[in-house]
Amino acid sequence: MTAARPANDRFVCDLAVELDTGRARISGRIRDITEAGLCCVIGDPVGAGINVTAHLRLVFEWGMSEPLPLLGQVLWLTPTEGQYQVGVAFSQPTPDVWQRFDVLLKILFGQINLPTPAAS
Repeated sequence: MTAARPANDRFVCDLAVELDTGRARISGRIRDITEAGLCCVIGDPVGAGINVTAHLRLVFEWGMSEPLPLLGQVLWLTPTEGQYQVGVAFSQPTPDVWQRFDVLLKILFGQINLPTPAAS
């Protein structure tokens, strides 16, 4: 965890995510994210209690990041406007995954600014 922001500080966002259930990969959009988990909207239902891998990726005008796989468990699922809102609690990540996730959160919170490539 980082001392730069409070634990479980919620960041409202609109990020692409894929939830891998082991049987299917379901694309969706993250609505908010914390160090402990995320809330996303997906098109297909998943069962509460199942383990998933959430693949997060930052998309920029000039490219995208490598996917960041975070293991977690679906805690709840709520139907909403023809889609499903899902709450996922993250499992304890390995140190290397935690470091990448911490950098992603710092970018989202504006604590790290990424340089934009020079126009050619």
